Amino acid sequence: MSADLTEFLLQERLPEQYRQQIHAYFIPFINEVLPRIRAGDLRVLGIHGAQGSGKSTLAAFFQWYLQREHRMTVAVVSIDDFYLRRAERQDLAANVHPLLLTRGVPGSHDVPLAEQTLAALLALKSGQGLDLPRFDKRCDDRAQRIAWPRIDGPVNLIIFEGWCLGAEPSEESALATPVNSLEAEEDRNGVWRAYVNAALAGEYRRLFAKIDYLLMLAAPSFDCVQGWRLEQEQKLAATVDAAAAPALMNAEDIERFIQHYERITRQCLHDLPLHADCVMTMAADRRIRAVNYPRRGNDHARQSLVFTDLDGSLLDHDNYSFSAATQALARLADLGVVWVLNTSKTQAELHQLAAQLNNPYPFIIENGAAVVVPAGCDLLADIDLSLINGQRVKEFAPRREEILKLLRAWRVQGGYQFSGFADFDAPTLCNITGLSLIEAELALQREYSEPIHWDDTDERWREFAGLLAAEGLQALKGGRFIHIMGTADKGQAMAWLASCLYPTGPAPRLIALGDSGNDVAMLERADIAVVVRSPHHLPPQITAPQGELRITEGLGPVGWNEALIDILGAGD
Repeated sequence: MSADLTEFLLQERLPEQYRQQIHAYFIPFINEVLPRIRAGDLRVLGIHGAQGSGKSTLAAFFQWYLQREHRMTVAVVSIDDFYLRRAERQDLAANVHPLLLTRGVPGSHDVPLAEQTLAALLALKSGQGLDLPRFDKRCDDRAQRIAWPRIDGPVNLIIFEGWCLGAEPSEESALATPVNSLEAEEDRNGVWRAYVNAALAGEYRRLFAKIDYLLMLAAPSFDCVQGWRLEQEQKLAATVDAAAAPALMNAEDIERFIQHYERITRQCLHDLPLHADCVMTMAADRRIRAVNYPRRGNDHARQSLVFTDLDGSLLDHDNYSFSAATQALARLADLGVVWVLNTSKTQAELHQLAAQLNNPYPFIIENGAAVVVPAGCDLLADIDLSLINGQRVKEFAPRREEILKLLRAWRVQGGYQFSGFADFDAPTLCNITGLSLIEAELALQREYSEPIHWDDTDERWREFAGLLAAEGLQALKGGRFIHIMGTADKGQAMAWLASCLYPTGPAPRLIALGDSGNDVAMLERADIAVVVRSPHHLPPQITAPQGELRITEGLGPVGWNEALIDILGAGD
């Protein structure tokens, strides 16, 4: 990526953790929709989000990134830009209902102006420009035209964001019962509710139909929204002289203000996740915790098939314990879900670990180098596999002996500074990894790869990587070592094994869990990809996910456990 994210973070006064959100969720989303934008069948991208959810910041990032990284012209407009003038809302308050003085709900926007603006943006040609309407919330009125920003055509994408985008009208019977004190005390006859609902059923439905693709930022609950909205107002207050901005609100004002939005917000939180093209589910701290694409179809009726990394994911990075994951392990057993160990570890290690985990299934070793069907497992009985040392094996990579010959020659000829497993005895590996002596002896029994620790410069690494590529080898970064191996990967092995386990009927729902760069190929091929947070490194960048993407709140096996329980359910 050529665009410097630090520039955007400083521009928007965002914390460093937002960078992780960008890499984990927002850039993959852009990669998902980019082909449609380039093809011209996605011209208007809608972003729905409750008050204070960060939709304006997300729209700003999409605009910034697409302009810098893809040289696109992107226009950003908000439904807030099209509020009726204060005088117009005063007329509505006098003639229809007093609550219509407050901006925000359907019926308080100049919908024809919004439609005209979208149409004009879509029609802009080279050499033409357009002034984009803006609303000044500090004075609660439309900004003077001189303050409207100008955009030059042609426009590749319009980002249209708003709190009620995609909202549907309620059944009339549902309007009868007030949802809060504002409706109960200030709209006793339901006139305001009926007016807002009729607006949704009429001109707003026509306006929302102009959206080609709807992204929803889904708040965890309406209860979070008040706090978010208060933070939003405080941020606005910090930019102006409070004495010159009488329209700014305090906490009590905010509590009353958001009650105007409560009915529609609650309805959207309930209904819209089923209808939006993409749903980014948020935590209470506004961090994205999951992304899914409902329009791709419902995966929950399909049989689940789980693939998991071990170190740093199911196994604790420091002590290799899986005790924090026992609830999810029991749930897998209760449901009869096939779950496959997909790891950088050796076959010798996996035989022992599989027994400890009560896992009787085939496993994938050394970062996708081979699939091993253990003795006693009757799966894949009709698949033609090699018999190696008494085990049925499908190989995807060259043997380790070939790799070691090259590494030794390059170290002598080029003077490259690195150490690998071939240089270690078991006690040395114990000191490096914290493994027991027996575990270290099993880890040294590698067949397809050579883990190394690079001790040379970055420039020398680039030279070394070129030598690897020329010989058809790759370097995969794991939690502790760089793994030198053939061009196999965890994703390729996962896809092959899944096709063998389910050769006919509906494809299984692939659930993959991992924490490091060597898990990316597996995670990107999964229907549900779970990035397990690590206390030792940032989450890997998943740039092209095939399906839903999640990042755990908990670390290591704690996060592994919470993710699978969330996906599979806790049971009785």
